[in-house]
Amino acid sequence: MKRRAVLTGIAATSVPRLARAQAFPDRPIRIVVPYAPGGVTDLSARALGERLEKMLGQPIVVENKAGGGTIIATEHVARSKPDGHTLLLATGALAVNAAFGIALPYDTKDLLPVVHYFDVPILVGAANDAAVRSIADIKALQRPIAYASASGGSMQHLWAEDLKIRLGLKLEHVGYKGSSEALRDVVAGHVPLLVDLLVPSGAAVKAGKLRGLAVALPQRAPLLPDVPTVAEAGLPGAEGAIFNGLIAPPGTPGSVIAALNRAVNQVLAEPDFARRLAEMGLALIGGTTEAFARKIAEETVKWRTVIQKSGIPAPT
Repeated sequence: MKRRAVLTGIAATSVPRLARAQAFPDRPIRIVVPYAPGGVTDLSARALGERLEKMLGQPIVVENKAGGGTIIATEHVARSKPDGHTLLLATGALAVNAAFGIALPYDTKDLLPVVHYFDVPILVGAANDAAVRSIADIKALQRPIAYASASGGSMQHLWAEDLKIRLGLKLEHVGYKGSSEALRDVVAGHVPLLVDLLVPSGAAVKAGKLRGLAVALPQRAPLLPDVPTVAEAGLPGAEGAIFNGLIAPPGTPGSVIAALNRAVNQVLAEPDFARRLAEMGLALIGGTTEAFARKIAEETVKWRTVIQKSGIPAPT
């Protein structure tokens, strides 16, 4: 994973000094999660909150605001007081929504990146009784094969359609209302392929309910060490993951952004914390606010291009 390389050089400010030296924070911090409780974004927010509470000396409250394809939560944070006490744990949906060009109640470019927290890599799986047993089998197909994804317009869908365009893979999309429904039908053998995220669908591979064909990472995932990377499987340059990172409202002072960035990077550098999230299947990133801003911009351009070439309609 690239966590170590990205975190190299982050100043190791002592925990007590960080809490005392800054006027911020002076009250509880809310991390708004754009999904219902229990998912990987929610659980990771709570894990981070536990460590930040001890470091910053203030309670960290995780607030779930699901719905609207993450737009509801994002608007809420965008309109919050810009003092660093209300943050969004944004996901790749932030870039995808902007890429579709749909009318948004906020300007994505005005939101302030704080830190790139982690990535959730894409996983390609197949039903145990499916005829295809590898990526090579998919590439050799003469007729389209169906694959399930969490929903039409999801990043998993866009990633697969990008491969379809660039490599001529014969794939036919079947969209669902969430990962659990897509996974259920593939495990049952109703759809032969699944393009989803390592979390949660990696657990089905680990349990033997699904055959893992490839993980879209540069290196193999610790959660599934026997599943090849996309490059190893015959899809070089097809790495793909959904980012998760903290975002602050427009107008938040740079000093506050910097304090939050330092604090989160310190947490990510803790071996026990890193191990805990790696066991969940997450790739910790960290780094500067500028690097996260570039990531969001690059992802927006990338998926806008795929949308334009594929003609995928905006999710409704």
